Amino acid sequence: MAFPEVVNPQQIAVGGFKYVYRATVNGAIEAFKLLALPAVGVTEAEKAARQEYIGRAQREVELLGKCAAPELVKLGSLAPREVNIGGLDFLGYSEEFLAGEGLHQYIQRKGPPPTEREAKMLFLSLLRAIKQLWQFETVHRDIKPLNVVMLGSAGRPFVLLDLGIAYQTREPGLTVDPAIRPATLPYMAPEMLQANFRQALDYRADIYTAGITTFEYATFVHPLQYQPEHPAKTLSRVLRQSPTPLRSLRADYSEAFCRLIDQTLKKSPPLRPGNLDAIIKRLEAEV
Repeated sequence: MAFPEVVNPQQIAVGGFKYVYRATVNGAIEAFKLLALPAVGVTEAEKAARQEYIGRAQREVELLGKCAAPELVKLGSLAPREVNIGGLDFLGYSEEFLAGEGLHQYIQRKGPPPTEREAKMLFLSLLRAIKQLWQFETVHRDIKPLNVVMLGSAGRPFVLLDLGIAYQTREPGLTVDPAIRPATLPYMAPEMLQANFRQALDYRADIYTAGITTFEYATFVHPLQYQPEHPAKTLSRVLRQSPTPLRSLRADYSEAFCRLIDQTLKKSPPLRPGNLDAIIKRLEAEV
């Protein structure tokens, strides 16, 4: 058996080449992650593609091992290990299992409209996670409802997942093809579409995606009124369309909080709020 430590795996998510299971790992309930690796290959491009996948998983594990913020998912007991299953190569490891509803599922089912305090708690949780990552000069790059779990506890109401495409500004990028922008298109910060985005990328890209995620939680709609469409049209929205003002959909929210979220969605990073400590301190005083 490839992973004798893993017992009774039950698939809970699948995306791209990643499979996630709820399982008993070394005697405790954890999230077991299995990544399908590209074939070993013979060309330099094929070898580089495989190393990119392995490098991303190793980076995620290394970062989560360093991060202490409760707003970020924690490592599990199974260290990364490469195995061959049925002639295919996989990389498996584990994280803590978070027994809560995914933010994406909550939005899709249109749960009870969140109060302003609840929306502030989400935004505050994401900002704390962003701050922790930036201490290691890391940008998450993929903050979105699918990567947030709602736990509802006082000390840990929301937790951010999946550092699979996180970018460390002080290290060489892992992406083999420099033309590829690792991100989820409707949640991509506009600067990610610039030719030199790696040189200019910083935590303000995560502030943008945290703002989009908070807006969508508060209103159940994307601030660019995104619907599944041709990628070129979505790119145009990201670059040119002005986001819907939050207060136009949540008139019951305070003008100050709506203005803050609207500011995070500015197309230009310098126009977004940039003082993480000040915003966190302000929100902590309000919630």
